[in-house]
Amino acid sequence: AEVSTQSTGELRATGACSDHSHDQLDAECLQHQWDNYHIQRTNDGWSSCDSFLSEFGSDKYPTSQRCLVYREKCAVKDNDRPCCKSVHCHLWLMGKSPQV
Repeated sequence: AEVSTQSTGELRATGACSDHSHDQLDAECLQHQWDNYHIQRTNDGWSSCDSFLSEFGSDKYPTSQRCLVYREKCAVKDNDRPCCKSVHCHLWLMGKSPQV
């Protein structure tokens, strides 16, 4: 049997959590995406979402069509900043902030 060295969080972020759109994820999956996107996409040169936290404000979130604009940018651009922004926005919709 093959032994995995990935943590449960990493496995969840690369498995069940990544199979769904951000608007279909629970807070735990969103947090795992926030923590692990850069691990999952390491060959793409992605940075940790924590590195963007100080740049992200929620002032435009109320007019973002429930974060749709950020979700679409993530899907189209497929890069770290817009995808982290989308996760941040979806956590905000739940009244939460990413745990760093």
